[in-house]
Amino acid sequence: MQQVSSEQILFTRGVPAAEALPGRLLSECFQAVLEGPDAKVVLQYGHNGGYLPLRRLIAEQYNVAADQVLVGNGSLHLQDLLAGLLVKNGDVVFVEQPSYDRAIKTFRRRGAKVLGIPLKGDGIDLAALEQAIAKQRPVFLYIIPDFQNPAGVTTSAAKRQALVDLAQRYGFWLIEDVPYRTLRYTGKSLPLLRDLNAERVITVSSYSKLISPALRVGYLVGPLDLVKKLTKLAEETILAPVLPTQATVVEFHKRGYFDSNLESLKQLYAPRLQAIITALKLHLPSIPFAEPEGGFFVSITLPEQSRVSNLLNRAKEHGLVLTDGRDFFADPLDGSVEDRTGERFIRLPFCALTPAQIQEGVKRLAGIINE
Repeated sequence: MQQVSSEQILFTRGVPAAEALPGRLLSECFQAVLEGPDAKVVLQYGHNGGYLPLRRLIAEQYNVAADQVLVGNGSLHLQDLLAGLLVKNGDVVFVEQPSYDRAIKTFRRRGAKVLGIPLKGDGIDLAALEQAIAKQRPVFLYIIPDFQNPAGVTTSAAKRQALVDLAQRYGFWLIEDVPYRTLRYTGKSLPLLRDLNAERVITVSSYSKLISPALRVGYLVGPLDLVKKLTKLAEETILAPVLPTQATVVEFHKRGYFDSNLESLKQLYAPRLQAIITALKLHLPSIPFAEPEGGFFVSITLPEQSRVSNLLNRAKEHGLVLTDGRDFFADPLDGSVEDRTGERFIRLPFCALTPAQIQEGVKRLAGIINE
């Protein structure tokens, strides 16, 4: 077994494993793009909707028109544009509680009051959501329905239908962020929210986890009028898209590399997911957690009586690096009540660690929690 007893173990960012990055294949695709018939197009300023062949490819996957697709510099860039278009200072937006920390920061930076709706094992708490809507109508609800970041939860089919029904009834947007959706290692996929009602749904995703983060290729699928406005805002914001990397994604697909690479990712990551589930049950048997069937994350919430003071520093002393759990929590629904759950929340990304590192990391975590 790999020796990991003395090395630092990083349970921090949800990054792909270094060995999963297809450098040789990307090199072939870059070279083909730069030497191909479209070279002068991709090296020039381009249309701000993104590289048209990529928009057409994505449009075919989602059964929409190419004009309903906007390609951007990663999905967070598109979320920022969306918030810039939709949010006025002081507007309310909802997120799952906990949620993706960078999305929370992005929406706040655009002037939104970001409120967290409690997350259960099968998705967002619908009763809490309806109560929150009755008090203040959100501009949008941001949701990660598949293998949620950070909790690993997948929204059930019944709750997906209920969410689109609520969005239609009360007239707010659903932003579904689905970068992990195709990284399913077991079980069957559930419908996208847009498959249930595309009228109120904006779908965002990226190739960061599926090919390479450094490509900075994300995309958005939405109603035509909205995408037109976002495309204009993109032009005013970034002037021109990064066409060489977008064209490289198209070439990656054309050569059949995308499907084979996705299968390789699943074969690499599935044992790592099983390793962290097994390690948590072995070393922290009294702490419940959602067992995802895919994605990048598992998380735990420590019992209220746990010693959480100086937790991150104590972990570092044992060669374990954690992310501050409070970053994943938006404002609580009842602003008069301080929600300190984030102090007890620990996100555990597993894809960039070997099974041996995962086993050792969870063992160290258990020792810190129980000391």
